[in-house]
Amino acid sequence: MGNSQQMPIMSSLNSSPDNETTSLLNTMGTSKSTASSSEITISTSINGGSSSSNDEESQCSDEVMETRHSWLLPFFVNIFLACASFSIVMPSLSPYLLEVGASMHYLPWAVASYSVGEMIGSVAIGSFYEFATLKFALGRGPKWSMIISISFGVVGSALYACAGWVESSYLAEVFIVGGRFLQGVWTGGQQAIEQAYVSAAIEPSKRVEFTATLSTCAVFGFVAGPTIGAMLSIIDTTVMGLKVGANNGPGIFIFLANLIMLVQTALFFDGNDDGTGEFGEETDEEEQVDSRNDSNKPFNYMGVAISMFLFYIHYYSFAVQETIITPLCSVLYGWDPVEINLLFTCAGMLSLTTSFAVRLLARHVEDRALLVASILIGFLGSAFLMDIPFSPDLPIWRFLVGFSLVTVAFPIGRNVVLGIFGNVLGPVNQGRWMGVMVAISAFPRVVGPFIAFELLEMVKWKTWLEFSICAALFGFVFALVMQNIDLLVPYEDFVDDFEKEVKRTSRKQLQDMHSPIPSPIVRSPVVRKR
Repeated sequence: MGNSQQMPIMSSLNSSPDNETTSLLNTMGTSKSTASSSEITISTSINGGSSSSNDEESQCSDEVMETRHSWLLPFFVNIFLACASFSIVMPSLSPYLLEVGASMHYLPWAVASYSVGEMIGSVAIGSFYEFATLKFALGRGPKWSMIISISFGVVGSALYACAGWVESSYLAEVFIVGGRFLQGVWTGGQQAIEQAYVSAAIEPSKRVEFTATLSTCAVFGFVAGPTIGAMLSIIDTTVMGLKVGANNGPGIFIFLANLIMLVQTALFFDGNDDGTGEFGEETDEEEQVDSRNDSNKPFNYMGVAISMFLFYIHYYSFAVQETIITPLCSVLYGWDPVEINLLFTCAGMLSLTTSFAVRLLARHVEDRALLVASILIGFLGSAFLMDIPFSPDLPIWRFLVGFSLVTVAFPIGRNVVLGIFGNVLGPVNQGRWMGVMVAISAFPRVVGPFIAFELLEMVKWKTWLEFSICAALFGFVFALVMQNIDLLVPYEDFVDDFEKEVKRTSRKQLQDMHSPIPSPIVRSPVVRKR
């Protein structure tokens, strides 16, 4: 639904309750009112009316997902396979470079090229999604954007798999680095498309819940990836004269996964739920006037900026954890690979449980309350991971507590920030904006590993410097969010508050001009005697 249609509906909802308003409410299917922008409210079972409403929401939510949103199944399949493809590569990347005769100094480039591709792909394909949705017929923009994005994955995975079949080690290096770059373009574009589509297809009160549902599939993929990789590691055969082994097997799996995604997207994803491009040539004069009025509406710059900064902080903390935990456990506690893999397996299960919990909590707890909770949990986790000044060394129990808290904070923060960000932007096509958000999430994974290792080596593998920076960032963003909590609201509420403030200011200025008390600004003309 376009802007020209959304704002009349919102204005009618703000009018006195009558039959027209009731019919509009029934048409929109509104079952949960938006929280006031002046405070964070949490629905509890103490209030009878709101409790029964939330119970009905909880019971019908799964049914609504299955019946109204046919695009969920293609999204579930794509997200699961994409995340499994990412996690399946990392354990075999270093051995693959050694097998093709490449120098190990290419390893950072192979790792960083994926994130660079993710940054470029998210912005470029997100922008194309917005253009195609506005210019193409209904449904074709989202569908073709997704197909183009997955096509990059097909080419990238083919290059990655073929690196083991070329004679030249230099060409093999190019295939690996280039293949990882194109795979990053694919996943960056796919994430931007999926989140922009969710923002267009789902009402604001449900966006966090649906984002958490999709994230659950992502965590399933991350957990399943190493398991699939373990099964591929026992393969050592030849097919049509080409060697298939433990190192290029993940590339072949990703290639087949992309083909499955391409076919099922073409068959089952229609893209019709994103109607943000439905302005068309048949709009009447009244709708054109409404569209011009919408273009003059204020933009919530501060709400957008805070969402982006908070998204970056959560991903920076995540990038630090995934980079340094393995060597840190080896240096501080002498853990072997089995113990470290067990730690990350438990972390995956904890992330999965948290994503399920966010999906349920989003039905009863206001989004901004979950947002503040994610910041505080991240701060506490970072504080627990600091050794000095608490103790000369980091005890295992405090390491496990801090690691668990940071692991819980990330899925809560990611899901809630994306939902709030979509609400702040309002009823517009969000392809470019979601592309920028995905690029912001990829940037810490480009620079984070280098910064994290440098900070650890500066203090001889003490953790206080690295995690005190993380804690300080969480503390700063907490103060920033609490100062501007009223701006992290759906766009319609922001516009209402803005217009009320303008009217209040205008009335105050008018009273000052006509006040019996002389104003220091508005003065009466002075008549001078000749």
